[in-house]
Amino acid sequence: MRNKREITEYSEVAFSLADAQRLIQELTARLEKLEQQSSPVIDGKAQLPSVTVETSNKKRGPRKRVPTPELLERRKNLNTWLEQNWPFLSVALRKANYSHEALTAINAAKEHIPGVFQPDFYRSTEKYEEPLWTFLRSGRFHGNPRNLAAAMAGLPELSWKRSFDICSEHPYKGGIAVQAYWDYMRRNFPDRLRELVEVRTTEQVRLVLARSRTKDSIYLHLKAHPDKALEWLSRGKPSQT
Repeated sequence: MRNKREITEYSEVAFSLADAQRLIQELTARLEKLEQQSSPVIDGKAQLPSVTVETSNKKRGPRKRVPTPELLERRKNLNTWLEQNWPFLSVALRKANYSHEALTAINAAKEHIPGVFQPDFYRSTEKYEEPLWTFLRSGRFHGNPRNLAAAMAGLPELSWKRSFDICSEHPYKGGIAVQAYWDYMRRNFPDRLRELVEVRTTEQVRLVLARSRTKDSIYLHLKAHPDKALEWLSRGKPSQT
């Protein structure tokens, strides 16, 4: 059988080594040109664009929009005004069945005893009818004007809950207005208040107050001034029943 002749030559259409080298050189030249167009050249070398990764040390979470000292100052002013009006407000807010009734009570108190240097809740109470009513029904009111002041002082920058929580971390230690003495005793020492209503003399007041051993500052203040206790309590007696 005749063997086929081995083909050792490239045909004219074959891809030669010279062609491959020429193609590589062309591709290299094109790549260098593209790099020069897309990246700056420094000292004859193309520079790749740098990537900046921003880092932050800030903690996540809502930003505090009312400095705590300012919030506490608002609370103090609002609390003073509320306590001055408490003989009326203590009853009106407890008896309110609807949000507009609570709003009406606050506005009536502003006409009775105006306040100064008050937070936005006082100046524009109508805007806060909903948070006022929500707080009064939240179970955190307890008929206490200081709780109400703590919740409303941060509006509108803070929610009433956030305002209440911050103020709770910094209890108000200022004195209580005389107009709030009656309701304070009603909430904290109801038995002693009922007994004090029935007495008339300084000695009788002294005997009644001696029945409770407590370190409560308001109670001790009344105990130290039995001759003034009945007068102070009468100034805070509810104006409505």
